[in-house]
Amino acid sequence: MADLKQPFTGRHLLNIKLTGSGSEKNTRHHEIAIENPPATYSPGDALGVQPRNPPELVDRILKAIDGSGDDTVPTPAGDMPLARALTDLFNLANPSRKLFEVLVARGASDLAPLIDKANAEQFKHYLSGWNEARDVLDLLEEHPSQRITSKELAESLRKTLPRLYSIASSIKAHPGQVHLLVVSVQYEIRGRIREGVCSTWLAKRWDVGSTADLYLQNQQKHFAMPASADTPMIMVGPGTGLAPFRAFVEERLATGARGRNWLFFGEQRRASDFFYESELTRYAAANSLRLDVAFSRDQAEKIYVQHRMREHARDVWSWLEDGAEVFVCGDKDRMAADVDRELHRIVETEGGRTPEQAHEYVEGLRQSKRYKRDVY
Repeated sequence: MADLKQPFTGRHLLNIKLTGSGSEKNTRHHEIAIENPPATYSPGDALGVQPRNPPELVDRILKAIDGSGDDTVPTPAGDMPLARALTDLFNLANPSRKLFEVLVARGASDLAPLIDKANAEQFKHYLSGWNEARDVLDLLEEHPSQRITSKELAESLRKTLPRLYSIASSIKAHPGQVHLLVVSVQYEIRGRIREGVCSTWLAKRWDVGSTADLYLQNQQKHFAMPASADTPMIMVGPGTGLAPFRAFVEERLATGARGRNWLFFGEQRRASDFFYESELTRYAAANSLRLDVAFSRDQAEKIYVQHRMREHARDVWSWLEDGAEVFVCGDKDRMAADVDRELHRIVETEGGRTPEQAHEYVEGLRQSKRYKRDVY
């Protein structure tokens, strides 16, 4: 695939909940038909989705400024009705500094210290602190006497950026389709339900049978499968980090590749959170996949994917020495960091390296593109 970005029309074919009763999450499997024009992708690539804001949020923002959805406002895409701009174009989750400045100019003196550069950390916490985060609606409703016009609002909002989701399918296994594995994000702050704008659009507001403009994003430069079909793969993908590795395994089965495949998957509970269980256990039973799972809440002491790696440290080291490539997908701050530390520890303990030598070994894997991460 030469093009880094391939736009196409996608038709929503299937939207099913994978998490079962008792799960704390709403993780869903989506199937999308690739239409007009035909497009293709490789395992490891991503799907670009332009999110759309929920109508309830748009209505409350219009009410907060006493505005009309029919008001014509300027946008980066040209003049359009405010309701359409708020729905399709603007980022309503992350207020811009310019919106703060407009409200301060209207008399919101409590916001003035936050936009002082000396208070950058306080400003960051105000916008994104745990159980403290504020969106555009919060700012407007918390300052009802500082009325701003429809035009002022539109000129102070940032454009919503597309979201990229790791593709959870091989096009060889599912011709003309792209699959996603997405957790629908929802949480509460100060008595109001907040939603992940794109994940909940996919889950609740993009009707099955309808179409949307999407694009395929080439990720081969940093997250491609091994060039040789014989190269062993060690894949670490807890939660929705599993997505690209479903695609990897499907690709190898579809092409008859002989390389060994080892997946470490983790979630909270086996009974309710084991995504694609029937597929993965079938592959394991057929010796097409080595599968190790970690369900953190199924025992008193939490167990994660890095603990399973430690349990099988000798084999991990053996696979590395046999030329295996290591792939990690998922949470950057915690999981990927824990897996990285465990990988270093395995090189030390099983490879007989000093910490400095282990660092050089892992860095060598990274430089030779045998250690690849798609983390966020």
